[in-house]
Amino acid sequence: MDRAPETLARAYPPARYRALDGHAELAVAEAAGSAGSRPARVTTILAALCAGFGEVSADRGTARRVSAAGREWLLQRAALRFRGQWDWYEAPCDACGARFDLRLSLTDIPRVDAGPGFPVAEVSTSLGRRRFEAPNGGHEEALAGMRDVEDPRRVFAAFCGLSEAAEAEAIRFDLHDLARIDAALEAVSPDVADSVDAVCPYCGSASQARIDPLTFAFPGVETPLREVHLIASAYRWTEPEILDLPVARRRAYAELIRAERGRLPSRGRRVS
Repeated sequence: MDRAPETLARAYPPARYRALDGHAELAVAEAAGSAGSRPARVTTILAALCAGFGEVSADRGTARRVSAAGREWLLQRAALRFRGQWDWYEAPCDACGARFDLRLSLTDIPRVDAGPGFPVAEVSTSLGRRRFEAPNGGHEEALAGMRDVEDPRRVFAAFCGLSEAAEAEAIRFDLHDLARIDAALEAVSPDVADSVDAVCPYCGSASQARIDPLTFAFPGVETPLREVHLIASAYRWTEPEILDLPVARRRAYAELIRAERGRLPSRGRRVS
């Protein structure tokens, strides 16, 4: 008997966001700047920012169950909590290597809906008819942790196979089986663009600009930690108390402290 698919049945589940406090901001900042695999960082960011995906409560486990494309789509929308809808990006030209500015809205990046039957694809193989689930974040994390993968198609046949003997069968599939499985998973899976077409203003060549929110959209750890230090030194509040504050309020307190200290005479200065 086949196991039930783990991939969420909603290809692009709408996010229900948590209140953005310092704990969430710091978790996002640490994940975005960490040396972990990209899939693992995406999981941490989505779990930190989202209270739910559609009707499903969000945690690391459910963040892994979202389809691969759905996670990228959610990441792009999570970036809007830290960046405006329209922004300028720096892109390299594929032809001449020059870097140029590109104005882009993350909400305009195109996506392709899931195919019929999502999240399950049925495939006729040399071992008989088999069912596979569309790849999700857990599969991406597992693949990222593997070394010397000769054929990712065979790995995904094992990961995504819903047969109880999926791992053993993946070894037995021939190349024609792997091609059919790969095509079926591609047909049923949603897709979201991670690059946009652009024209280099210097040489006029067409170029592809990679858009990865992890490289530009999320805060670094320095900003929240500096503000925690500033507020703690002024009010003697603990770090958890400060991180409990909504981000906008924490920043307002930090600005008040900076403004007040800017009006005070520096130490050692004689005041008449």
